Amino acid sequence: MIKNIIIVPCFNHADAFVNIASKLIDFKTPVVVVDDGSTPAQSRKIKSICSKHKFFYVKNTVNGGKGAAMISGFKFAIDKGFTHALQIDADGQHDIRDIPLFFRVSSEHPKDLIIGNPIYDESAPRSRLIGRKITSFWVMVETFNRHMPDTMCGFRVYPLKAIEPVLNTIKFKRMGFDIEIIVKAYRNRIKIISVPTRVIYPKDGVSHFNAFRDNFYISLLHTYLCCLIPSWLIRGFFHHAK
Repeated sequence: MIKNIIIVPCFNHADAFVNIASKLIDFKTPVVVVDDGSTPAQSRKIKSICSKHKFFYVKNTVNGGKGAAMISGFKFAIDKGFTHALQIDADGQHDIRDIPLFFRVSSEHPKDLIIGNPIYDESAPRSRLIGRKITSFWVMVETFNRHMPDTMCGFRVYPLKAIEPVLNTIKFKRMGFDIEIIVKAYRNRIKIISVPTRVIYPKDGVSHFNAFRDNFYISLLHTYLCCLIPSWLIRGFFHHAK
């Protein structure tokens, strides 16, 4: 039986999350908010929001990045017996009206990973769009698949049983997490299905993206994933030889 949960990684986004939280309750799905080392004032606000809406609250004492927050959320969900976890950002970029669509597609393909295929409007910074195109090129190289979706979209549904073995292999737990886990899921023969969804960049949104630091970090990630290609091919050869 499918048992869904929504995971929201949150780092100093209490002011944006308060608006999203009031809408998440409409979906009648358990929610766990992972506070990834927010400031004391922000943590109090996040915890208060969770208490008001009866969301689960998990606290990472040190900011480890989105990946660290998601891994904490995954472990919580698995321990509580959930089968599928929907990841959504706390800053309002994702169209939460599409949550039922994501869950419906996931219920039709319970072993597969469902990921948003973003439709951007004029609010999307040109530099971010260029960065996504570069990443899409490298992901194509790393997977030998010209049809991979946008691996930087953080709106997705994970089949927890299938993704659990991948979690211990994750090395990049900050901006590169969304890319790494998709590439490694694909290499672990998890089918990936994309769903069109609108993505916006709120004018008053709080972004933790640092162009130089994070682009350098993502470049290191792609170098790492490319270096793993030979071992992936060898594993695939022996898998097919059985």
